[in-house]
Amino acid sequence: MPQNTPFTLFPFIAGVLELEMNENLKKTINSMQMPKVEYKDIPIEDYTLTMQILKPAGFQDTVIYPVLLLVDGTPGGQMVSERFQVDWATVLVSSFGAIVIRFDGRGSGFQGTNLLHKVQRKLGVFEEKDQLEALSIISKEPYIDKTRMGAFGKVYGGYVTSLLLSAEDSLLKCGAALSPITDFKLYASAFSERYLGLPKPDARVYAMANLTNRASRFNDKKYLIIHPTADEKVHFQHTAKFITQLINEKANYTLQIYPDEGHFLHAEGTRQHLSQSLVNFFEECFRLPDRVFEETVEEEIEEEG
Repeated sequence: MPQNTPFTLFPFIAGVLELEMNENLKKTINSMQMPKVEYKDIPIEDYTLTMQILKPAGFQDTVIYPVLLLVDGTPGGQMVSERFQVDWATVLVSSFGAIVIRFDGRGSGFQGTNLLHKVQRKLGVFEEKDQLEALSIISKEPYIDKTRMGAFGKVYGGYVTSLLLSAEDSLLKCGAALSPITDFKLYASAFSERYLGLPKPDARVYAMANLTNRASRFNDKKYLIIHPTADEKVHFQHTAKFITQLINEKANYTLQIYPDEGHFLHAEGTRQHLSQSLVNFFEECFRLPDRVFEETVEEEIEEEG
């Protein structure tokens, strides 16, 4: 028999065998106010990149909504996909009437090596620029409230979120960063040296990417930093050194720690607390001022009358 001969297995069972149809899951989802998922093409220089938009089930064009940008930005990472997921951000959409967006800019994966390698030795530069451009484009929609925009990211996404919040032309009112990278000299050398080079000969590149350069720009922002003290991936030293500089600059920030918890928050109670904390933070950030709320209620009463 010759080598590499293909073989085909034919089942003796007639028809198609259905292993799992997820009927219970379908019933549960159909009984809930799940977000509407849409996709929008965003032109960035010579590229056309995709944004994912999650809208409330009762979305109306005549109503204005706050926006939460979920950030990753890790080189080779991907935020926009058709994967089904339900998390705390879904709660913001369904229960608090927010719009959640995800966007993969330059440096993201699965869109060609040219796009991926754009961030080489320029970590944070194109990611910040592209995410700000995406926010600027979505903010022009008539249903977007430009005064209520926030962002969240973890690890590298926390680093990019901090850059976005502290940008000179930032549209963001608030931001939350979970275990953010603040100094790439303290992060995994395999990652840092791959994208920034060696620390000694490329010291200037590391200095430019250091988040402490932005410490003076958080005075008028709502900034939440969350960090487990036993984080083995992004050591707590990142946050400790960064907040020292924030204090020196009299910056406005809130620190939330999880004592003795690792990077992945193994305790179920801790994960629930984190989700609720994020929901509470952004719900407060997106809350309309009392005066505006009262005027809105009065207008609705007049229309009904």
